[in-house]
Amino acid sequence: MLTSALLKEAAKDWGADLLGVGSIERWDSAPAENDPRAIMPGAKSVICIGFRIHRGSHRGVEEGTYFSSYTLTGFADLNNIIAPTVQRKAASFIEDYGYEAATVMYHANRFGGGKYNTGRAALREDGTEKPKPDILFNFRIGAVLCGVGQIGHNRLLLTPQFGPSQRVYFIVTDAPLEPDPIITEPLCDGCLECVRKCPAKALSAAEFDNVEVTGVTSIKRCAIDTGKCTVGHYGGVSPFTPAEVLAYSKNIVDGTATTCADGTARPPDAEIVDYLEKNVTYTKSAYDFTYGPAVVCASCIRSCLAHLEKVGRVQKKRV
Repeated sequence: MLTSALLKEAAKDWGADLLGVGSIERWDSAPAENDPRAIMPGAKSVICIGFRIHRGSHRGVEEGTYFSSYTLTGFADLNNIIAPTVQRKAASFIEDYGYEAATVMYHANRFGGGKYNTGRAALREDGTEKPKPDILFNFRIGAVLCGVGQIGHNRLLLTPQFGPSQRVYFIVTDAPLEPDPIITEPLCDGCLECVRKCPAKALSAAEFDNVEVTGVTSIKRCAIDTGKCTVGHYGGVSPFTPAEVLAYSKNIVDGTATTCADGTARPPDAEIVDYLEKNVTYTKSAYDFTYGPAVVCASCIRSCLAHLEKVGRVQKKRV
C-alpha cells in the first residue's frame, strides 16, 4: 500500500530535502487556471518536492566575489537536472503502485499561447471556458497547501528548514495520500529587510496582496510592483549593468507604478523585459548559464535568509 511516509523516505534517499502532501480539496476554491485538477481531473493529492539552495551559493553574491554559483546550482541544475530526476523517480514509484502521476515543472506554461502563458481561461469550441494548455498553478501557494511552508511578507515561500532558500516542484496524482498539516506557526516576523534591501524598490512595506484560501488558510503577503521587480530580475540595477541601461532602469525604479522618475509614462512590463534582454551583457548570454538574469537579483531571498538565521528561525538541517 502506497503511503505518504513511504514516498517521503524514498524521496529523501533520491536527494529531496523537503516533501509535503496536500489533499486536492484544499484547491476547491481555486480558479480554474490555478487548480491542479485542470492537469488531472481525477487528482486526489498534490505532492510538493523541495530542494535546498546551498547557503554558500548566496555568499559570493552577498560579498561581491562569486556570482555564478547561485545561478548554476540554485537555478539551472535544480530546474534542469536534479528536480526532473527526482520527480521521475517519484512518479515511477507512484505508478508502480497502480496510480497515475503527472510531474509539474516551472516550464509547464511554455505551451499553448506563448512563452509566458499563465493558464488564463480560454474558450472551448462549444463556448465554455477551459484553462489554456498547459496551466501552471501558483507554486508558492501550492507549497503552503502541501504543508511545506508559509509565505513571507516578501511573497516568498519560507520553510522552517531553509527559510526562503529552496525551490519546489510538484506531482499531481490520483493516489489518496495522507495530507500533511498546514504550517500555522509564523516564520516571517515582519522585519521588512526584504523591502529595504530590494534594489528595484519593488516590494511594499504597508500595502498588501493577500490570498484567502477559503476554509483552508489565509496568506498575507506584500503588494509588488511587477515592473520594478522585472527591472531587478533582468539585471537593470546590478553591478554589471552598463551606465546607459542603469539610467533607463533607475528612471523606472525611482518612479511610480505608472510614471517614470522623469515624468514620462512607464513602459509596459514586456517592453522592459525586451529592452533589458537586448542590452544587459550577462542577460544576452543568459543561455550560457540558463538563468543568467538571476545572478545578482534575489536580494529579497538573501536579506530574508540572513535575518532568519540571525534570529534563529531557520533549522538549517536536512529532513
